[in-house]
Amino acid sequence: MKSRRVFFFSLAILLGIGAGLAFGWLVMPPGAPVDAPMDELRVDFQTDLVLMVAEWFSQDGDSALALDQLAEVSSADPLTLIGASLSYARQIGYSAEDLLLMENLLTGIDPQVYQDWKNKPGGD
Repeated sequence: MKSRRVFFFSLAILLGIGAGLAFGWLVMPPGAPVDAPMDELRVDFQTDLVLMVAEWFSQDGDSALALDQLAEVSSADPLTLIGASLSYARQIGYSAEDLLLMENLLTGIDPQVYQDWKNKPGGD
């Protein structure tokens, strides 16, 4: 009698697990977010993206393209984003090389290109 109870209990547990997995995988599978806004990225990810733009900028030097890329990361002013990312990077101990790249991005953006970028249609 006891072995029969254990058998049905084990069977019920296995059926429950199987039904839960089938429901999760077949009926309501998880999906990646669609059109998730970049503004909702955590500050550490935004800082990493600013660093990536800074690395690219150190090789290319195209201020307008760097501003366009930074505008994709956040709706804030790109120079404000760089400054905030630089401050965060200093707080958590980014390497001196990375900090220098970000500083060079901040100081290397041509002011005239920045003004033209801000005044273009669709710019901030």
